[in-house]
Amino acid sequence: MVRKLWRGDTVTFPGATGAPVAVRTLPRPVQRELPIWVTSAGSTETYEAAGRIGANLLTHLLGQTVDELADRIAAYRRSWEQHGHGPRRGQVTLMLHTFVGEDDDSVREIVRRPMIEYLRSSVSLIKNFAGAWAAHRRKGAGATPPSGDEFQSLSREHMEALLAFAFERYFETSGLFGGTDTCRRMLEGLKAIDVDEVACLIDFGVDPQIVLAHLPHLNQLRQRVNAPHPDAPGISH
Repeated sequence: MVRKLWRGDTVTFPGATGAPVAVRTLPRPVQRELPIWVTSAGSTETYEAAGRIGANLLTHLLGQTVDELADRIAAYRRSWEQHGHGPRRGQVTLMLHTFVGEDDDSVREIVRRPMIEYLRSSVSLIKNFAGAWAAHRRKGAGATPPSGDEFQSLSREHMEALLAFAFERYFETSGLFGGTDTCRRMLEGLKAIDVDEVACLIDFGVDPQIVLAHLPHLNQLRQRVNAPHPDAPGISH
């Protein structure tokens, strides 16, 4: 209905008396088609629904792995094609927490505490790391990960251990963190699973002046990725 109104089509709604009233939007928009975006936290059904209606897709790596994302992007592309949305294949934009610096070690130390506090802010942000942490802590695969109210009953020591573990996993696998070479490898891996664009989340608690001082590193990465490889995922921030 929104798309019809945007195009200038007439849509009928019940008026104040209950009688149908034909409605058009004015003034007319310059852009003929309205870009529609669907945000998914990782549900394959949402990816497929976005493809079905011909919408672009916005997602992240909190709650899903890169391998899971690859499968869901493939489902999105199939759904797009099956529902006849033309030669385009849609657009997948991946949001990533981002901090690019001179080297991996210095970046790790800068973002460690802000990212841990960010993860602490919601149990849902770390639940996907809980099973791996439990197995790691018990040195075996039979550990039962905490969930729901069990998170609230974790001792302070165990919660800090879980957050530290989650940070290390997230730093290595789910963010755009480190020196230029490390981050470029991450972007190349995302290109390989058909990500179109990376949206860089830079406001997760690092001091603003430190963020601003390091933006030239991010810009250098953007230039290196986009110039020699025009089909690689673009960066927006």
